[in-house]
Amino acid sequence: MTWLELKTTIPFRLNRPDLPDDFVEEMALERVDFYGPQLFTPSEQTDNSIVTQPGQYFYRLPAGTQKVTFVRVLYNGTFIPVTIADSYNLILGVDVLQPPFTSAPLTLCRVYGNQIRFFPTPNGQYPIELTMLRTIGAPTDDNDDGNFWVTDGRMLLINATCAQICAEYLDISLPNSPRIMTYRANEAEALEKLMQNLHAMSQPSFLRQYL
Repeated sequence: MTWLELKTTIPFRLNRPDLPDDFVEEMALERVDFYGPQLFTPSEQTDNSIVTQPGQYFYRLPAGTQKVTFVRVLYNGTFIPVTIADSYNLILGVDVLQPPFTSAPLTLCRVYGNQIRFFPTPNGQYPIELTMLRTIGAPTDDNDDGNFWVTDGRMLLINATCAQICAEYLDISLPNSPRIMTYRANEAEALEKLMQNLHAMSQPSFLRQYL
């Protein structure tokens, strides 16, 4: 099953082909965000999805990021490490100009909330490599058929998303509707099977890293 096929399965299960694709995907991503940190201890990963833009110094971190441990910027064909500032105030102290000074963003960076800020403010497009502790995020490619959420975790995600759509949209006036209860039961069964068959049970009951 691909990510696109999984998203198509949800309105089919609900017998609601009229549900907007963007809405279905949004609800599925919410369930990934909900279960990801609960199910997985973070594993170390690298990500190359960020490319800087001229004049923009804040960039949203990839979904599932728990901690950024190392940052490199591709400059003239070479990846150059960038120092992660000990506190955000260090960047505020050196970046006092408005509009900001722009150059290659090779001096400092710092995570602030769910974003990362670079100093100097980038003056062009520079690919960023992040090394991070991260849970398993949703696929970003409709053709992805190897991500956890479309393989081992697909039944959990399908039933959890169907249940949430019913609870928040289709059956909002019937909080204990039969289909909400059915999807919730299937969701619980899929979660229990994952914890028993795919990962070691421990206390606290977090699943192991999905490698």
